[in-house]
Amino acid sequence: MSQTTVAPPRYYIDAVGRAVQLLRAFLTPPHRFGVTELSQITGLSKNQVFRLLRTLTAEGLLNWDPEAKTYTLSYALTELGAVASRGSSLVQAAGPVLDRLAQETGETINLIARADEFTAICIDKRDSARLLQITAKIGARFQLHAGAVPKLLLAFSAPESIERYLTHRQPLQRFTPRTITDPDALRAELAAIRERGYSVSDEDLDLGACAIAAPIFDRHGVVIAGVSIAMPVSRFGAAERARYRAAVMAAAAEISRRLGYRLAGSNGQALPAGVELR
Repeated sequence: MSQTTVAPPRYYIDAVGRAVQLLRAFLTPPHRFGVTELSQITGLSKNQVFRLLRTLTAEGLLNWDPEAKTYTLSYALTELGAVASRGSSLVQAAGPVLDRLAQETGETINLIARADEFTAICIDKRDSARLLQITAKIGARFQLHAGAVPKLLLAFSAPESIERYLTHRQPLQRFTPRTITDPDALRAELAAIRERGYSVSDEDLDLGACAIAAPIFDRHGVVIAGVSIAMPVSRFGAAERARYRAAVMAAAAEISRRLGYRLAGSNGQALPAGVELR
């Protein structure tokens, strides 16, 4: 049986495509690689990898460690990411709401979006001013079966996307003793998140860390991100949980409104139970 190949887009430059492929390889832990490892990850020849690495290093996008003989991403890419983040309509729409939520709760606020089919990425945050705080770095990536927003994003994915995740991520990584690693248990958790309209992380990603998150919808009614309030487990009692749940759901609803989403909007989709736009 003959295989069908997809032609690259018009004006596609193969060398640039290979360079981008190489840069994306550094998103995989431990984020520090030599020529041989990068050749294995990307499928490119060692000669191609070596030439690309030298070029990207000369342009300041990679750092070379002569002692370890490994390459890492440089801070120049952080600068590019910061500019991209500031220009994001989602980040701009969420900014004032994140500020207010941080002031209202005194806890760390995270804005996290889907990075690809298997991971989520932190695109903005507001750190708590308290001495004991939970925080994430902008650009940090997370698997989707642990953590308040990652689980939320997986829960609101299409059923076939959820099943692909479960298939490709088997066995599910256990981050703490409270991480859900049984596929059926995770499916039940995702169904509960969709039903109630918010997600809770109770030490399933990091011991001692808790969070509660709500979904952000775009103008078409698609969940594109989530906002979370993160705090130490010592500040996540029943009273705080109820107060933070109401606060984060209201914040997510307001960001959704700022992005043009309306209840029973263009696609007729309603908000999850408990979510109201204001």
